[in-house]
Amino acid sequence: MSAKPERRAEDSLLHYADELHQLSIATEAPSPGPELHLVTFSLDKEEFGIPIGQVREVIRVNDITRVPQARQHVRGVTNLRGRILAVVEIRSRMGLSPAELTAKSRVVVVGVHERTLGILVDSVSQVVKVPANTVAPAPDEVLSTASDYITGVARWNSRLIILLDLEKLLLLPE
Repeated sequence: MSAKPERRAEDSLLHYADELHQLSIATEAPSPGPELHLVTFSLDKEEFGIPIGQVREVIRVNDITRVPQARQHVRGVTNLRGRILAVVEIRSRMGLSPAELTAKSRVVVVGVHERTLGILVDSVSQVVKVPANTVAPAPDEVLSTASDYITGVARWNSRLIILLDLEKLLLLPE
């Protein structure tokens, strides 16, 4: 007699496992679709994002040497492990006031236009995966020919991330 209750317990355990499996299949979220992998950073209390594929590394701001007669948006150059790296101040390129260097300031080393450049940012937030379906195009009312580098706005958690096209942003006007 004791063999039957053990089987029933065994059967009920297997039945319970089957039910849990069916429940997990039923509650699995559908695949969210394509995602954008972004490095996010702040400029003047706003959050921006660029594709992670363009980012080589993030470094602390060391000495930036100003270069006489350099273009307006070029902050200067810095030494990155024996290599001279141009540092672009994208704040001024975007019409914001020049950056005040703080302990949180970073240089994001990016690869664009077949070059390696540094972009000076107020701080780097994190790397995020944003579902592509949460990205809305930038409203026409906020765009101009001078701001065509804004590709859209992503909603992520409770935040809005302004997406930038570095290829366009770093094409410095003559």
